[in-house]
Amino acid sequence: MNKYIITPLKQRISTFRVAPAELENWIKGWDFFFILGFGRSGTAFMADFLNQAKETYVFHEPVFEDFFAHARAHYSSEAAEKYMLGFRKKEIYARMSHIPSGTYGETNGNLRCHASAIRITFPDARLIHLVRDGRDVVRSHMSRRTMTLKNPFSMSMHPMDTDPWKAHWPEMDRFARICWYWQEENRRLRTTLGKTVQFEKILSSYDFFANEILEPCGIHIEKADWEAAKSTPRNITKKFSMPKWDQWTVDQQKTFREICGEEMTNCGYDF
Repeated sequence: MNKYIITPLKQRISTFRVAPAELENWIKGWDFFFILGFGRSGTAFMADFLNQAKETYVFHEPVFEDFFAHARAHYSSEAAEKYMLGFRKKEIYARMSHIPSGTYGETNGNLRCHASAIRITFPDARLIHLVRDGRDVVRSHMSRRTMTLKNPFSMSMHPMDTDPWKAHWPEMDRFARICWYWQEENRRLRTTLGKTVQFEKILSSYDFFANEILEPCGIHIEKADWEAAKSTPRNITKKFSMPKWDQWTVDQQKTFREICGEEMTNCGYDF
């Protein structure tokens, strides 16, 4: 009850008395960054890790209403802008206004359809597209409730009229739809933001992590802390319902290549 009704209601109410002048003045004392990625791509891990930086406040999907806003933004850029300018900007202020200055960050999968709206709302913010190998992500989502009636947020997503997969959608099984979901959301982020960072490389090289994440976000974390964090996985899938890529069926591998192959290449993966 608290998560689904009370907390979202409190977050909405908290924005009603936000004075525009106070909000804009407060923003001047802050730097902002948003790391956006498809679910199961390392956003929870990144929030916990980056929150260690001094005078830096990093949140992983802090606003439950983002789940509902995500689908609306998928179909309407106007809805995305209205949500960010009319609510989310004020919500951040209402939640953080007791702190006069610092660096505010979000690692958020639910705002991935709001990338363009975030740029309009926070013109000076750093935005990064976080991607993870689609084979691992699809496998993880197949082991969860994605694209089932138990996850209405994902079930509300489907190709728009201009999407070449729209005509195939009625015949696509759950596996194929999750493949489409991965490629569609990453294609949108990659083409919108222009800066794509592979999660696997963040874990394999501190120099890569420092150059691609820390420096653009204007924060610092010691190499020893990076070593400790990467050895402690966060929000992992404890039980998989399908095997790894090399044990997929021929049809599954073919479907994945057909739907995700181009985006895998565009995101820098060689398979």
